[in-house]
Amino acid sequence: MGAEGGSILQGQNPLTMSPMSLFLMQCCVVIVTARILSFPLKWLRQPTVIAEVIGGLVLGASCLCRIPAFKNNLFPASSLPFMKIVADLGLVFYMFLVGLELEPIELFKTFKKSVAISVAGIVLPFGLGLAIARLIYDTYADQTVPFTSFLLFIGVAMSITAFPVLARILTERKLMHTRVGQATISAAACDDFIAWTLLVLVVALVNNGGNGNSGSYTVAVYVFLVVIGYTLFLWFAVRPILAHLVNLAKDREHVHHLLLFVVFTIVLFSSWFTEVIGVQAIFGAFLVGIVIPHDHGFARKLAGQFEDLVTVVFLPLYFAYSGLNTQLGLLDDGKSWSMVALICFIACLGKMLGCTIAARGSGLNWREASQLEFS
Repeated sequence: MGAEGGSILQGQNPLTMSPMSLFLMQCCVVIVTARILSFPLKWLRQPTVIAEVIGGLVLGASCLCRIPAFKNNLFPASSLPFMKIVADLGLVFYMFLVGLELEPIELFKTFKKSVAISVAGIVLPFGLGLAIARLIYDTYADQTVPFTSFLLFIGVAMSITAFPVLARILTERKLMHTRVGQATISAAACDDFIAWTLLVLVVALVNNGGNGNSGSYTVAVYVFLVVIGYTLFLWFAVRPILAHLVNLAKDREHVHHLLLFVVFTIVLFSSWFTEVIGVQAIFGAFLVGIVIPHDHGFARKLAGQFEDLVTVVFLPLYFAYSGLNTQLGLLDDGKSWSMVALICFIACLGKMLGCTIAARGSGLNWREASQLEFS
């Protein structure tokens, strides 16, 4: 990449004259591509997030980035880490917005139901993942990795919910405030928390050579307890302070800058905290969104401050980034595609059966129970 500074009037390449010029053009290309693809996909009743992921595939190594000039000028490898950081930051604030959409009282009412659905959405996919782990291990895995660790990893991979994708679909379909939407997003939050805690255990086992010593297991227990304690801290210590500040500013039409500063600082710190303990930054932002007081329309005013910027600019970057790093060309034979189909089938079957049956047992009718998974 060329030296920073200069101008196209001085003969500089507009894409390499500075990291900022390149990033801004990347944003334009990603956002416009996703928007163009969203129009035909709407006819197929597909959400915008699908257009953003496909847009990443079109722009990435599976399609246009196979052209050296396109890749080297618009999406050079050295630029992608910076793009990912910006996209991840946007996702942090989006998950904060998702938390703002949820009513804590309603979540408490459906807590038992959400936990039951979440557990079912973990146990069945986990078990089905274990059933095919040996086949995947013998065919594709690094044989230096202990089979026990690989077995657990496959089980956890099958269990994790694509939380941001689900939240985006529920928001776009205006289902977040329905009974099905509330049950779905709260169950997904429980699912991700448990699954990421299990992933911490798997990583600890791999780092310890798969020996399964007590230290490997206590790490996951500590993570679980710390997150529970941190959630209680946010609810009983941070929420009352925010409620007091909101009450002081209740007569203002817009959110006061000092209150915005306090809230955004808490969001960033909370995201940092959950990231460093191994449960992803988005979970910390989501928790803060839930504990934000809804009194005097504060949550709605707060969301209005930056909702459009996050959904229009940052989210397409995040979902497109996944596609940019996907190389479908590596799946170059029927055996590979058959394995992909098998894994997708097992993952979908486990989630659909587990969550639908648990939701039906929790009081939802069959239509709502099936919608819960297909949302």
